[in-house]
Amino acid sequence: MNYKEAIGFIESVSWKGSVPGLERVGELCERMGHPERKVKFVHVAGTNGKGSVSAIVSSVLKEAGYKTGLFTSPHLIDYTERFAVNGKNITKADFCRAAEAVKNAAEGMADAPTEFEILTAMAFYYFAEAECDVAVLECGMGGRLDATNVIESPLVSVITNIALDHTGVLGKTEGDIAHEKAGIVKSAPLVLGKVSADAENVIKGACIKNNVPVLDYTLADVSDDRIAADGLHFRYSGRDAVLPLCGEYQKINIRTALETVSVLRDRGFDISEDDIIRGVSSVHWIGRFEKLSSDPTVIYDGAHNPDGAAFTAATYKQLYGRKMAVIVTGVMADKDYIGIARLLAPVAKCVFTVAPDNSRALPADRLAEVYRSLGVKATPCASVEEAVRLAADRANSESRPVLCVGSLYMYGDIVSALKNR
Repeated sequence: MNYKEAIGFIESVSWKGSVPGLERVGELCERMGHPERKVKFVHVAGTNGKGSVSAIVSSVLKEAGYKTGLFTSPHLIDYTERFAVNGKNITKADFCRAAEAVKNAAEGMADAPTEFEILTAMAFYYFAEAECDVAVLECGMGGRLDATNVIESPLVSVITNIALDHTGVLGKTEGDIAHEKAGIVKSAPLVLGKVSADAENVIKGACIKNNVPVLDYTLADVSDDRIAADGLHFRYSGRDAVLPLCGEYQKINIRTALETVSVLRDRGFDISEDDIIRGVSSVHWIGRFEKLSSDPTVIYDGAHNPDGAAFTAATYKQLYGRKMAVIVTGVMADKDYIGIARLLAPVAKCVFTVAPDNSRALPADRLAEVYRSLGVKATPCASVEEAVRLAADRANSESRPVLCVGSLYMYGDIVSALKNR
């Protein structure tokens, strides 16, 4: 199986979409000899912040000398981004071997696995074959019925936050969504990020039922945090540290991640303060208030729900004050795009809308209409490349930053468009 064939196999079941449930992935893992039982896991769920927290924890573990796997989603440019060991993405050769192993195991299954279930099984296979000491496993959409939840009890579970997203599947209220996310709670301690009172009650109820402790993100020994253009500056145990990820939300993410590290230390992992400082400073995670260009300044932030958009706007105001942005944006039609627009409109001088390359994308003209209704000049564009070109020209002429925000599915096209300029 070559790389093209491997991608073809994975995408051949895309028609199934997201089908919650553990029966298919459980059968698949059994047919593969249960590779998920050969690896220890840190299991991370939540609406926003999962990727950043996972990246921070895995980087610290790597610096401490542990062979560390990392499984995340979605990918922004290439499928290989989803699987990493010690900070290096899976090679295409190993990707093909993992895909072939899953394909062989899936043959004959009465109910074929979904795309995400195939990818999850590939991660289990890859991490087991690599003999990882530990792997950080990011949930996909939910928790309770998410394919990653087929694992037995992890070393520590994490719920980063709860916000309204994927409401058609996870529930209409934060309490409903918290119930789904809390499904990852097993016998391991849980680290809990910033959540509402309703969500906290649900999650803590699940922890009481499973007789496990809850560690709040505020317990982390982090202080004096401030956002700058080069990332989050803070003090950890009285020592200066820098997380090279920008965004107001990283103030919560760093605490959630370092409290998770604290639990791992309590569970016998030999992680020094030097390991933590080095691990935090070497985190690489794209698409989160990332500066893509300096002439003009182009920032990308994958805020695809109102909770994320609120943090994006707050970060932008802190860094750029009253200088309003030229915005490039596109979203999925099943998102609360009106809520997102309301939060971004106050920092927008003008908006160029696009339809990301995805069957679920909201048409650019419909999104433009929303911004116009909020009093913002909006221009629908036929492509991301056109939107980036027009936005960059406008930004250069008025000395403004370009803020690309919305669906993560835009990232690759935006990067490509900037290179083409």
